[in-house]
Amino acid sequence: MKASDVLISGLGAFLPDRVSMGWAVERGLIDPAAAEEYGITSVTVAGDIPAPEMAVRACRQALERAGQNPASLSLLLYVSVWYQGPHGWCPQYYVQRHTGAGRATAAEVRQGCMGMFSALELAAGHLMASAEHEAALVTSGDNFTSELLERWRFSPHFVMGDAGSAVVLSRREGFARLKSVNAVTLPEYEAMHRGPEPLFPPGAGRPGKLDFGDSKHRWLDGADRDPAGPLKLVAAQDELVGRTLDEAGITMDDVSRVAYANGSRERVEGRAMVPLGLPMSLSTWEQGRTVGHIGASDQVVALEQLLLSGELRRGDHFLMLGVGPGLNIACAVIEIIETPHWSSAHPATAA
Repeated sequence: MKASDVLISGLGAFLPDRVSMGWAVERGLIDPAAAEEYGITSVTVAGDIPAPEMAVRACRQALERAGQNPASLSLLLYVSVWYQGPHGWCPQYYVQRHTGAGRATAAEVRQGCMGMFSALELAAGHLMASAEHEAALVTSGDNFTSELLERWRFSPHFVMGDAGSAVVLSRREGFARLKSVNAVTLPEYEAMHRGPEPLFPPGAGRPGKLDFGDSKHRWLDGADRDPAGPLKLVAAQDELVGRTLDEAGITMDDVSRVAYANGSRERVEGRAMVPLGLPMSLSTWEQGRTVGHIGASDQVVALEQLLLSGELRRGDHFLMLGVGPGLNIACAVIEIIETPHWSSAHPATAA
């Protein structure tokens, strides 16, 4: 989808304390060979901080940076990956209550680690649909501290970190422009992350831990495997990226930095940077390796950190790319139109 006059006026991030990979290796939580191969140095661990509370903290920061009155928000989308709280409870209303966004339509987006892309697309469409829609808030929070998941080895090449993130989209003002956002789903790969367990009763009510590595291996050896193999994924990603760049009116030569899901160096390089024809120096892997795979927040936190440090400036284009269960691939292009006042590169801050 090509976005028209949809601006980013605020970004927020909440990153809890980091726990080193060495600490996990010493306690037998991850194989030393895998830890060395991945190149991940640490992950963020929230302890007993609830996921929606991390989202609230990120939202407050984003709203303050944007100078946005939360009462004027017309939409609030909460992106979740892991379990959020009590059964039957809706986390988006907790965020709405504690940010003062009581007039907004609030909804939860549950799409694995690709949820932020769909939330941005939905929010952009909402703002473009009516002149009365002034601003929207997109946020995510996840705490993977759980007996149902081993954060250090639940999936090959990924170690889970905890975080909250938030984006304020506006039709009136902002330091960056959302130029295009798209996604494509390959439902024939749906069973890849499902494993052999039945659909009922739901997994939360049964013993056992999430193991994406095991479910993927079972899928590869089973009848549900797509005979086209990875070639279909490569072709789908190439088409998606090309379409997103065309809608944004740029080429790959105009891309300043790329954010992919925070996995191992091998995964980021092989699945993102090599297919894009770009060097690893343009990736956000160096930042991502210090926090781990923070659910749906990987790309947004990377953007916030690059702006905070002054590594992204006016005229730069930021490409977000990712893939998640579904199987879903998503891409977005953001143009930096001015240095935000909270950046270390802003004249007032630098002075």
